[in-house]
Amino acid sequence: MTPRRTARIGLLAAAALFAGASFAQMPGGPRAPGAVGPDGMGPFQGFERLHRELNLSAQQEELWKKAQGLQRDTFKTMREKAAETRARLRAEIDKPGTDLKQFAQLSDQLREEGRSQMEAAHKQVRDAWFGVYDSLDANQKEQVRVAIRDGMDRAGRRGPKSGPPHGG
Repeated sequence: MTPRRTARIGLLAAAALFAGASFAQMPGGPRAPGAVGPDGMGPFQGFERLHRELNLSAQQEELWKKAQGLQRDTFKTMREKAAETRARLRAEIDKPGTDLKQFAQLSDQLREEGRSQMEAAHKQVRDAWFGVYDSLDANQKEQVRVAIRDGMDRAGRRGPKSGPPHGG
């Protein structure tokens, strides 16, 4: 496994605990593919439990809710943007006589724009979750560390997904 891929796995584990919190916790809302109930199996397993176990103060809870709301809104915006991109590409490819080179260039341009937007959104959401983390006391931070470690262990037991690595 390359250092870049190892770092990516670590980042994904942390994201599953902090950056992905609200996505997993939205009542009746969208869930990540394969995710199930708040403490069920899936990429967000145990997140609700961690939230309960942290016994957040009122100030910490407010930061949590802000980060959660930002995460939810960001995911929604990015899903909408992806749908718009797909629709635009579909409209282009549906035109008779479409030049495939120009279509590929448009696809590349839209993908790069989406990647830039996603990186900016990721940083904003991550910063909000680090605001929560910074408000935690030493015991709470240790609980988060252990939860991330355990999440990484669960991910490692599931093993690599089949197919080629993405960007790796």
